[in-house]
Amino acid sequence: MTSCEEVIEKLRAKLLKGEPFSKTDEHNFKELCELTGWTEEDVRNALISNKTPSFHKYFTEARRLELWLKKEEAARKLWGAVTALLCNNIKEVCVLEVVSVEPLVTHAKTLYCYADSLPTEGFRRRWEKCIKLFNEVVEKKGGLIEEKRAERKRKLEEICKLYERARDLLEEIEIEIEELVKENDKRDFIHYSEDDFTPLRLRRRELEYQTDKGYEVFVDKDGAIYLCRKDGTIIAER
Repeated sequence: MTSCEEVIEKLRAKLLKGEPFSKTDEHNFKELCELTGWTEEDVRNALISNKTPSFHKYFTEARRLELWLKKEEAARKLWGAVTALLCNNIKEVCVLEVVSVEPLVTHAKTLYCYADSLPTEGFRRRWEKCIKLFNEVVEKKGGLIEEKRAERKRKLEEICKLYERARDLLEEIEIEIEELVKENDKRDFIHYSEDDFTPLRLRRRELEYQTDKGYEVFVDKDGAIYLCRKDGTIIAER
C-alpha cells in the first residue's frame, strides 16, 4: 500500500472504533480533504462506507460557484466532482493522477491548484475546457441518469425517515390534544383531515385542528397547545 492508503486505513479504523484523532490524524484528515476536494463530512463517510460521494452534487455546486465568480471554491468543487466521478472509493483518489489517462484529470487538477493566480479570462478558458471534458467522460460512463436516480433514492430515504418521525410526533401531540379536550368536554372529539393522523391545516409552522362542537385547537411553533372558541378566546391550554 502507498503511504496515502495506509493513512486511510488508519483513519478508517479509528472512525469505526469511535476513537479520537490525534494531532497527526487531524493533519492527515485535512490533507485527505484537500486531496479529494470533498467536504469533511463526505470524507468521513467515504472512509467509513468505502464509497465516494455524489459527483453530480459536486458538479452542480461547482457550476453555481463559478457563476458567482468564486474561482477557488468552484475549482475545488470541480476537482471533487472529478475524483468522485472517476474513483470507486477514497483509496483510488491516492493514485488517480498516476493511473488515469483522462485529460480531464490533468486539466482539473491544474485549475484546482492555480485558480487563485489565474486572471479571470484565463480561468474561464480553462474552466470551459474542464466542463467540456467532464461532460465527455460522463457521457462515456452512461450519462447522469443513474447518478440522478441514486441521488433521488438517497433523498427519498431521508424523507421517509423524517416522515415517519413526524408521524410519531403528531400522534404524541394528538394524544395531548384529546386529553385537553376531554378535560373541558368529555362528549367532544376532534375532526381530522382525510389523512387520519394529520391536522386540518399546517400554516406558519403551526398545526390547526377542529373539535366536533366547532372549537379550534392550535399547536403553535413553540409547542404550546390552545383550545379556543371561534372568536379566538382561549378556553384552556397545556
